[in-house]
Amino acid sequence: MPESGRLSRQLVRELIDGSAQIQRYVRRHAADPSDAADVYQESITRVLEQARGRRIDNPVAYAIRTARNLMFNRVREETLEEHEPVCTAPSPEDSYSYRQRVERLSGALKAMPSLRREVFIRRRIHGESREEIARALNLSREAVKKHMTRALVDIQRHLDRQQ
Repeated sequence: MPESGRLSRQLVRELIDGSAQIQRYVRRHAADPSDAADVYQESITRVLEQARGRRIDNPVAYAIRTARNLMFNRVREETLEEHEPVCTAPSPEDSYSYRQRVERLSGALKAMPSLRREVFIRRRIHGESREEIARALNLSREAVKKHMTRALVDIQRHLDRQQ
């Protein structure tokens, strides 16, 4: 066993001398040539990590086997992802959280004055411009802006009280 996690010079020398062989293997067998450098580096890194805890007799062969396993795992993961059914429905936790937020927002809207609530709903829910809201409610643009600001403050206060 290596001394308390130290790498032997022989192991490092063998990896350096065998690097061309390892790289050729990876380039020849990589499903995506752009992944070859990453697979090579990852395999060397794993060999060095393993060598800190145990003796590796043939580091080049170990690196090639590691690279082969890495490439196999990448292909397997990509294949599984392609055939994995995609569920677009929200999780039960997300649904519950969403309902809670809607209930809190609804409570805040019910508590505010009707004109302020109307301005907020038209702006944030329906996406109307300040000009459109001002014309529809016979207000100035500045009044619409103030109602929006106050509505946001009301909502924040309401949410703060509930926590």
